[in-house]
Amino acid sequence: MNKELKDNKEWIELKATLRFVEEKILGIMDVNGWMMNRELEEQVKDLLSDRHVIMNKMFRIHVTDQEVARFREVNDHLLDLTQQLYDGHDVLMDFLCVNFIESCCPGTVIQVESRLDVDEAAEVLHFNDDGDYGSNFAQMLDALAWTEDIEIRSFITNLGEKPEPDNLDDGTTWAEGCLDIPQFKDIVVCYAIHDLCTHKSYSVPDLLRIQSYNIRHCLESNRKHPA
Repeated sequence: MNKELKDNKEWIELKATLRFVEEKILGIMDVNGWMMNRELEEQVKDLLSDRHVIMNKMFRIHVTDQEVARFREVNDHLLDLTQQLYDGHDVLMDFLCVNFIESCCPGTVIQVESRLDVDEAAEVLHFNDDGDYGSNFAQMLDALAWTEDIEIRSFITNLGEKPEPDNLDDGTTWAEGCLDIPQFKDIVVCYAIHDLCTHKSYSVPDLLRIQSYNIRHCLESNRKHPA
């Protein structure tokens, strides 16, 4: 840890509080079947929300050139995945419109759901200065995967309808809340990052350590059978 952090009273207090919060989270996670206990799950969610605030405050003090570079990389990647999500959905809908034979399945409603999710089974990226934060990133990301909705973007289109366009990534930055810092002022933050870091309890340092995401296209048919 550099001398500036060692001598920073706010940093020292935040790190101590973070350690206390994470110890409480890990204590609950050691309880067998905690994920099936609504009260324990809510406690973990509340503690992760507290941790989210603490970690983002620490990030504002700690932010390095390496972290900003990684943020740009993740932002570009998620923006590209969002485009792939919509493009893949459009291609699938076009294919179904051409190849679906309604006479074989009269009265059937065909839906396609497309989703961009956090890959909850992915390895966690490690930085040389992870010890500065003192967070157990791997287990905290595991706790987030258990208690948060891993879905980032999703939409459903019925066969025969026009797929919805991406109206959220229009070139306007989503740098709000914990993302509104001077180091990100020239970055057009995509909606996917905004969702993870402001609507969910993934802190910016957590975001930087997530290594992969999943795109899913699910086909579902629904046929009514009147009595």
